[in-house]
Amino acid sequence: MPFAPREEARIHYEATGTGPPLVLLPGLGYGPWCWRFQIPHLSRRFRVLAVDFRGIPPSTPLPRPSSMEEFAKDVLAVLRHAGAESAHVLGVSMGGFVAQALAALSPRSVESLVLVSTSAGGPLSAPMPPETWQELARELPQESPRDRLRRTMLLALTPDFAATRGPLLESLLDERLAAPVPREQWMHQALSAQGFDATRSDRAFPRPALVVAGTRDRVVPWTNSLRLYRLLPRASLLLFRDQNHLLFLERADELDEAVTEFLTRPPAPEEDGSVREVP
Repeated sequence: MPFAPREEARIHYEATGTGPPLVLLPGLGYGPWCWRFQIPHLSRRFRVLAVDFRGIPPSTPLPRPSSMEEFAKDVLAVLRHAGAESAHVLGVSMGGFVAQALAALSPRSVESLVLVSTSAGGPLSAPMPPETWQELARELPQESPRDRLRRTMLLALTPDFAATRGPLLESLLDERLAAPVPREQWMHQALSAQGFDATRSDRAFPRPALVVAGTRDRVVPWTNSLRLYRLLPRASLLLFRDQNHLLFLERADELDEAVTEFLTRPPAPEEDGSVREVP
């Protein structure tokens, strides 16, 4: 179980596969369980480094809210510990914030960006719908931990997910309950994301980027991905029609294939700027 030391903290990560390094950065409050489909597929072609942010066991807890730049410095510590000078970086939701912060902090460390269900932040970004935030923050006194996790996950999944893929949902809940994230740590992470703004640094990022969104995202509105696509000089945009925030779980095969194709194709600047929609 590798840990990268940084100052007073230890940052846990999992290393799987061989090939060019590929860092996976999860969303708010999410741990290794969220990469159930990505690691087996992507580790066939890449050395996958799946990072657990501070606040996610077994990484060091957050004593207080931090910043996306501090999380990015933790990722740099992981790269050094893993012996990687640079890597492709895939970030989901808040992990996309950290990926962009890393690209701003150390551009030479980032070979390319894959930004899924995320935003550039700043005053022009579309905020989380208030009804979604209210439901995420709502505390029901008689609700079990499992029922709370189910209720909040369903906010980020398509309406028929529980009915058609119920066993998968319950299996994911089992994994989350086996390594619970304290509520205080979830809040520290959430507050760490406030004020994030990568507008200026994104415009200067010189390498390829793939921006991915679901057009029915109830957590981070998909128009944020459209803005990212317009900000990043060498971005392509991939839209999953009628998909919600956790499309990397619901449409894993298609996403993993698209990511692999993006990361392995020969450099071709003239192809940057494409827009593709998946039914």
